[in-house]
Amino acid sequence: MNIFMVIILSALIADYVIKITTELLNLKALDEKLPSEFEDVYDAERYKKSQEYARVNTRFGFVTSTWGLAVVLVFWFAGGFNWLDQVVRGLVSNSIWAGLLFAGMLVIAKTIISMPFKIYRTFVIEERFGFNKTTPATFIMDFIKGLFLGAVIGGILFAGVLLFFEYTGSMAWLYCWVATTVFTIFKHSRQVGVNCFSVRHPSLLK
Repeated sequence: MNIFMVIILSALIADYVIKITTELLNLKALDEKLPSEFEDVYDAERYKKSQEYARVNTRFGFVTSTWGLAVVLVFWFAGGFNWLDQVVRGLVSNSIWAGLLFAGMLVIAKTIISMPFKIYRTFVIEERFGFNKTTPATFIMDFIKGLFLGAVIGGILFAGVLLFFEYTGSMAWLYCWVATTVFTIFKHSRQVGVNCFSVRHPSLLK
């Protein structure tokens, strides 16, 4: 295992640990008692229900996060990334197009694997608590639109990254890693702030 694999593996595990820790803190902060400042404007039973929804949704997040990490690690250590790289390079010779095709196949695979969890969250968990306003037809249309926008916007951005690697030499990976690390820290910092509010008042975000 080389240094790059160690760095990437450490980042994956660190991201998982941070996410799980945040969710555990969210569960610990749940309180079914309505805060006194909302007693005159919010129904106590509705608030209790929203807290239970947050609890169920957060626990379900443990499952999805663990499953996602497990799939990535199994695919990685089974040589899946190398196999896919060879398949892609056998189809196209241009490095930029090969990179886009490689990433696109991974995104499609991830989307297929995560789809059962999205369906369960939308039509079982949210339906159980009365938060689901999505019909199967709307769900499918949103899914298609999301794929299209992701392919267009994500494809353009990723092509830019590939071009950056193509023309900036051997240190390009370091620049991208620093940018990714800064973005990840910002994302988690923002998520912690959102979670602090949503755990206390999840229904207000609906």
